[in-house]
Amino acid sequence: METSTSLQGQLEIFFYTGAEAEFEDLTRYKQFGLHPITLGDVLPKPFTCVSDVNKEPRYRIMLKLGFGAFATVWLARDLVEKRYVAVKVGLGSDIPLPDREAEILSQLCKTGPGKHGYQRVIELLDVFIVEGPNGFHQCLVTEVISPLNPHIANFGIALPQLEQFKEDDITDHFANPEVIPVVPRDPTFPLNSVPPYIVQPVTIADFLQSRKAFPAGPVTIKILDFGRAPTAIRPPEVVLHELCDGRIGSTWSEAADIWAVGCTLYHVKSGNELISTWGSLKDYLFRAIQFGGPPPETWPKLWNTPDRQHENSLYDRVKVWEVREANRNSSRTPHDEERSDFLNFIKRMIITNPDERSPTRVLLTDPFMVERRREEESI
Repeated sequence: METSTSLQGQLEIFFYTGAEAEFEDLTRYKQFGLHPITLGDVLPKPFTCVSDVNKEPRYRIMLKLGFGAFATVWLARDLVEKRYVAVKVGLGSDIPLPDREAEILSQLCKTGPGKHGYQRVIELLDVFIVEGPNGFHQCLVTEVISPLNPHIANFGIALPQLEQFKEDDITDHFANPEVIPVVPRDPTFPLNSVPPYIVQPVTIADFLQSRKAFPAGPVTIKILDFGRAPTAIRPPEVVLHELCDGRIGSTWSEAADIWAVGCTLYHVKSGNELISTWGSLKDYLFRAIQFGGPPPETWPKLWNTPDRQHENSLYDRVKVWEVREANRNSSRTPHDEERSDFLNFIKRMIITNPDERSPTRVLLTDPFMVERRREEESI
């Protein structure tokens, strides 16, 4: 059986590893990497909270909800408020300062209440920073959310129904989780930088569905992640900025938000990514420009590789969208006019040149949005 490069790298350092899709990469437990956590830990541990030296242990870790390149996420019990919460523990750093995600959510907590759309933002309950063997780690405590699916990981469904169940109900459902012992090959390896074992993430929605408590009617969709935007929704100028080491292109902006919203809405409504993330960043940039149309003349043509020099349809935006729709895995429905309005709405956001994207105030007057508001008011 072929072993991936990632697993091979782990096996060179540790005796055991878990499957890539089911367990985090053990080599990420290192300086400025993941923070070692075990089931039953109560965060913050005594004398580890540097953001509030008087903060007492409060959040008891019950289960792992997920992991990614920048954090692990855990289901915990708030021992003070007697409720379930999610605790997202970020990568370590050399300075105990909140990151961009914490700053955004904290600002929204101050200015968002009462404003339209605030109810769609995940509820931030607490923020603190702990010091561990791998650096300073930010901990975000939020309401518990179930991701929509593995592909739209930045959105999920609020699960207030979880509060009707006891801790024993939940732990019994996920009893005897698979455990991978963390055993370094080098006897001098610093054991305090790794957990004694790692466990698989659980899907809390499975528990609620088994108890017939998963929301069946109208649900509350929430934005989950305010960290680094996934490639699938990053606009061309941001990708170019990364490829050129900041010499050209731009960092995130309001115009970048417009592109990201367009990609996200297409994904939610169609069930598929608008622009494939397969291949390199240059491949993605090429496909993004095909959908968005000609780039500014000042941009270096990094995407114009030898095999693409003679692509007659490089900027044939109309054809690219037609092919994308033709490849959708769904038959045409009687609502073709609605679909057409939706696509026209999305195309106003998916424009390569950020200066040419329709601003939010204009998008809100688009026929598609006007009709959606009319439907909401009639309910």
